[in-house]
Amino acid sequence: MSSIVEELQRGALNRNTPVSDLLRMAKVISVKLDLPDLAKWVDHELNGYGTTEVPAYRVIKGQLKGKNPFHGWQPVFFDDEEIEKLFTSQPIGQPLAEIEYTLSRLASGSGEMMIPLSGQAVTHLQNATGMNLPFAVIISSGIAWGVLDAVRTALLDWSLKLEEAGIKGEGLSFSNEEREKAHEGQTTYHIGSISNFTGNLGANSGTVNATSQQASAEDVLKLVEKIRANEQALNVSSAETMRLKTALDDLTFEMKQSAPNQSKVRQAVSSIRNVAEGAVGSLAATGILYELAKLFS
Repeated sequence: MSSIVEELQRGALNRNTPVSDLLRMAKVISVKLDLPDLAKWVDHELNGYGTTEVPAYRVIKGQLKGKNPFHGWQPVFFDDEEIEKLFTSQPIGQPLAEIEYTLSRLASGSGEMMIPLSGQAVTHLQNATGMNLPFAVIISSGIAWGVLDAVRTALLDWSLKLEEAGIKGEGLSFSNEEREKAHEGQTTYHIGSISNFTGNLGANSGTVNATSQQASAEDVLKLVEKIRANEQALNVSSAETMRLKTALDDLTFEMKQSAPNQSKVRQAVSSIRNVAEGAVGSLAATGILYELAKLFS
């Protein structure tokens, strides 16, 4: 009787086998070996990530475009590289089968996929450009294929790691010894930002809730530095500039404390947001508001 681990390897090597089918095999293996965190990753790939942050291989860079009613989709250009990254680097959170289906329809088409922006991001862009247009990030089909290849390769590498540890199974069954081996440290496999991808996965699988109110101090301090670097581009009054500087100083101080005062953090973030919202027509302000929304829902 053939082994499902070997079946997974054969499928991963066969380009005609849909990656979504490989994921279903991986789900069977992960459940049989009692690897709940791996099964959770597989479920995200099959059903979509929703509000959960996607792994690094699902963050893609494309071309931001606005849909002109007369000329169709037109590219949007930025003067600031950091602001451009905020809008052109987008997560692909759709179910993997949905990506496969879209790519199959593009086989004889334009070879491009459209990644819609959040309503908040579109509003910021409309305010910054003064144009009430729909905006989206356009990516080539080759980039989307890269997402499928990343998952296919990860599953192949994992199956080889299992075989190396002596975990192959018989049919759809695994012995108690194999289940024990699956939880040993040497069976651990890493993929992208997902730590301990297989074997004894820890509680921290590298994903966080995108709507979390608690942003990491490191991320907040990085944003503070970005804002300071783009301060002049906001083009606000001297009083608002001073208000911004004070808020940034306060936020920096709190983020360096072992137990930041959440009330002061909210007050500083509110001040920064208000200054950015008052900088009408500034793409720098749009980027600041977008980044604040990501860290502080």
